[in-house]
Amino acid sequence: MPPQSASGPLPHRQTARLLLGRISTPGATYFLTLCTALRAPVLLYPETLTALRAALSATFTETDPLRAACVMPDHLHLIFTLGPRLSVGQIMGKFKTLSLRHAGAVWRWQLNGYEHRLRDNESEEDYAFYVYMNPYRAGLAPISGVWPAWICPEPNRYRFLAALKLDGTPPCEWLDEPDRVAIPAPFGSHP
Repeated sequence: MPPQSASGPLPHRQTARLLLGRISTPGATYFLTLCTALRAPVLLYPETLTALRAALSATFTETDPLRAACVMPDHLHLIFTLGPRLSVGQIMGKFKTLSLRHAGAVWRWQLNGYEHRLRDNESEEDYAFYVYMNPYRAGLAPISGVWPAWICPEPNRYRFLAALKLDGTPPCEWLDEPDRVAIPAPFGSHP
């Protein structure tokens, strides 16, 4: 018998359909958003952030390089280039497993995540700018502060980072700049 609520049968989740059509293209750059289960705001605790950094280092290597990441209270944005050995799903699974193991976590990740392979006509720079500005636009960081959970192993890779102020903060006008790319919010919630 299907699960019931006070208003009738609960909808059947179609999570497995998210995997249909998933293509892992070696050499392609991917934008990924992973959320904690029930959007629990646990990722910025110092021990969790340390565990996430360790898991990123262990997951993303020379063959699957991490380009940029930004940890938010309840989700994580990643930009990486897929190598020849693992699929996108395997990378996601490896990172989730390692992060929970490093954290000794009592929290969990949502089963799936938002994934997008950047097309030839899409700019990695624009996606990185979106990820970088996410905590400022969400009101989690003042424009006069440096977000401590921005990770960019090759800061010279992105032109916009050269335009930061001397103290490492973004120019105020960047808050007024429209998003360079329209990235849908994962799972119909805030970015």
